[in-house]
Amino acid sequence: MSDLPVPGPAAHLLPPLAPFVGRVVVVGVSGGADSVALLRALVLTGARPVAAHLDHALRPDSAGDAAWVRDLAAGLGVPFEMARVDVAAVATRRGWNLEDAARRVRYEFLSRVARQHRAESILTAHTRRDQAETVLLGLLRGEAVLSGIPPERGRVRRPWLDVPRADVEAFLHGLGQDWREDPTNADPAQTRAWLRLDVLPLLASRFPGVEAALARVARLSREDDAVLGDLATRLTTHVSLASQPPAVLRRHVAQALAAAGLPYHAGQVDRLAAALGAGETAHVTLPGARNVTVTGGRLWLAPQVWPAPDFPLPAGWTLRTRQPGDRLRLPGGTRKLSDVLTDAKVPREERDRVPVLAVGTDVQWVGLTPPVWAVGAREAAGQPADPLQAAMGEALALAREAAQAGEVPVGAVVLGPGGATVGRGRNTSREHGDMTRHAELAALREAARTLGTPYLTGCTLVVTLEPCPMCLGAALEARVGRIVYGAANPKAGALGGVSDLLAAHWGHTPQVTGGVRAGEAARLLRETFRALRQPREPAYSPPPQLPPSPPPQSQPPLPESLIPASQPPAPSPQDASNDPHTTGSPPDLPRCR
Repeated sequence: MSDLPVPGPAAHLLPPLAPFVGRVVVVGVSGGADSVALLRALVLTGARPVAAHLDHALRPDSAGDAAWVRDLAAGLGVPFEMARVDVAAVATRRGWNLEDAARRVRYEFLSRVARQHRAESILTAHTRRDQAETVLLGLLRGEAVLSGIPPERGRVRRPWLDVPRADVEAFLHGLGQDWREDPTNADPAQTRAWLRLDVLPLLASRFPGVEAALARVARLSREDDAVLGDLATRLTTHVSLASQPPAVLRRHVAQALAAAGLPYHAGQVDRLAAALGAGETAHVTLPGARNVTVTGGRLWLAPQVWPAPDFPLPAGWTLRTRQPGDRLRLPGGTRKLSDVLTDAKVPREERDRVPVLAVGTDVQWVGLTPPVWAVGAREAAGQPADPLQAAMGEALALAREAAQAGEVPVGAVVLGPGGATVGRGRNTSREHGDMTRHAELAALREAARTLGTPYLTGCTLVVTLEPCPMCLGAALEARVGRIVYGAANPKAGALGGVSDLLAAHWGHTPQVTGGVRAGEAARLLRETFRALRQPREPAYSPPPQLPPSPPPQSQPPLPESLIPASQPPAPSPQDASNDPHTTGSPPDLPRCR
């Protein structure tokens, strides 16, 4: 730092500026006390500031502020840049409020100056008083996060956010430096001026440390928000959002809207997040008449795109949208098309856009993702079976074999890079007395032997039940490219059933698809465990013939404390509730395998 004398009472203003010594920095200088003090302090520290002044054209005498700052910069020997923008006109044209327009225009100007001078940082002179005002204003507006003014954002730095305003004025008085006063800062009709002039002094009369307390609220809120925001960022596409805390869902929605450049109000974020958490449908019109929707557990920022058929249509098939009376013959029976669309969680306003192929009212194909085929329609159209559906069918067959052997009914197959099955496995934990004998591990081992490599990068693991942490870890170690599972596993699932382990970075992230033939997989689990928990009736045998008892003799009764308690009958070995591998599990899914 410079060896120039520094006024003693304000000497602690300079240490926060140490990172900028010898560096080119752009300083926003309005002419007020805070920005003038920052410019003077930067010169004292040996930084290389560029004074940048934006005339907002909001007051008749605003040009006088620009001239004053220009003369100050000249006297200090620092470069000066200025611009004049009619902020009120910009606000009207863009539909922004005046404060928002001024902030946007101001930072765009400072960024342009920084690029012009190749400055690493842009500094603003916000102090602890500004922070306290911002937090209090946010509290009165009901903002969810009272994080106040961030110390840094992008290349913008605010080194004096913990500095009291009184110290800034003491610093300037010590230098004999004057400053400009904006008359709007004394107008209580302006909300921020009212807080500064009336509200904060009243609060300080009862709570002398109110500014420091509000600044502390901002710091703690910012730290909490950073953690919750990180959790929201880590949400994966395969995890159920209904299981997430409301605070994470609000940030998930806000992040998605901000990433798409969509403006929003806090109440709209609340409504969309609540719909995600409840698994409901909600439609919200954002500012600018932009419609967004929550349905099917997902946030849709634009109208959904429904797939059109990509194959030649058989004779007599017609491409259209739904009509009254449409029905679809599925393996489980004939259903109304409207019920199929409802079960698929297609938004009501989107159902007339979904393409269908039909012969009269007999629907053959529905353009969902994946498409829904009527029984026999795929063969009639000459289309091959969906490889994932077929692979899950093979895994389900293995799961049935496991059930017949008294194992937890889980089966798995591995598809090689070409789509052929290269590994198969089912649960054999009880057969081998080894609780690591899971279907996935057996299939992965066989695939590695078949392909002659432990790395299965181009392979797909298909399993009837959401993998547990052990099996997911094995798939990650094998570098499996994709994981497809059927039923969710709320007791031991590692892909959202209990916790989504892929929310963390493991060096390799497979693509995940859940819910493939989930109904069949879950039904098999329920039926198997229901059968295991049915008590088996013992075979009948006649009671043994006993010699006649002697006539009873009168004896005094035993004390109650010596009478042995009756013991319950020994549990049946067939009762699955006594199996340590299913204890505490619901009747439909196992805790572990």
